[in-house]
Amino acid sequence: MSENSMLIYHGIHEFQSACLSGDILLHSSAVTLGKFDGVHRGHQKLLSEVLRRQQEGLTGIMFAIDSGGQQILTEQERASYVASLGMDVLIECPFSKELMTMQAEAFIGRVLKEILHAAVLVVGSDFRFGYGRAGSAQMLLDRQKQYGYRAVIETKECYQGREISSTRIRSALKAGDMDLTEALLGRPYPVSGRVVHGRHLGSTIGFPTVNILPSARKLLPPDGVYATVTELQDGRCVPGVTNIGTNPTISDGNDRTVETYLLDFSEDLYGTDLQTRFYHRIRGEEVFSSLEELTAQMKEDAGKGLHFLSRRGVLPKT
Repeated sequence: MSENSMLIYHGIHEFQSACLSGDILLHSSAVTLGKFDGVHRGHQKLLSEVLRRQQEGLTGIMFAIDSGGQQILTEQERASYVASLGMDVLIECPFSKELMTMQAEAFIGRVLKEILHAAVLVVGSDFRFGYGRAGSAQMLLDRQKQYGYRAVIETKECYQGREISSTRIRSALKAGDMDLTEALLGRPYPVSGRVVHGRHLGSTIGFPTVNILPSARKLLPPDGVYATVTELQDGRCVPGVTNIGTNPTISDGNDRTVETYLLDFSEDLYGTDLQTRFYHRIRGEEVFSSLEELTAQMKEDAGKGLHFLSRRGVLPKT
């Protein structure tokens, strides 16, 4: 399958229906399972093994369990990234009552073998499943012969002597440490959304911004100004500086916004979908005594952002 032909199913029953109707022809698969919150470098290790098996002729399946709460990656961001890797199938499965109450043994027999036709299972060493989290990676190893699959158990990926985890990424994000966040994810932190009309306050001081509306569940970095690169809907990438916050100098509202000043760019983007990648936090959100002081600071922010992106070598080629 090509990058753009990854099949996405919402729930195990939708996938099963597609198999029964012939929409997907499934013989044997290589399956990786987990929450995949962020699809960080540890998760990528699992995906690499599945993609290797996919090259050998198996159908590659990523089975992502959503347990709710704030997301490092939205479903759309995750799907876009996994599709770019070349995965065959993504099953986005809510952590339903059916899954919560299913015994581990039944999950192996019914879901992994009968529905997913797993020939290879790829999980992390800390993977748990089934009612009461009774199932484990060791259990998958112990049941290989009985169910006729091969289990591949991957060790945790580390960075600077500590395990990479979604919890660690959330901590880095909360601290505004975008450099560490990028190191753990293996790529800059993305925030995606559709461009909406804002208050047009930036235009009044010479810094027009594009305002995107992220998913309500999207985990945002703390309020402040960041060096960013924004990918437009047509694939072009534009450097800029992004402000997250309430703009206290020019607004008395409490609405938190994501606004990006795109450097040397003036096209109308309303209604289009963008992805802004956060590379570095320039400063926190501040209150200025005048519009002149704010304007001077924004010029300084733009210069610092451009300098950082240039030093990192991530400025789009013109």
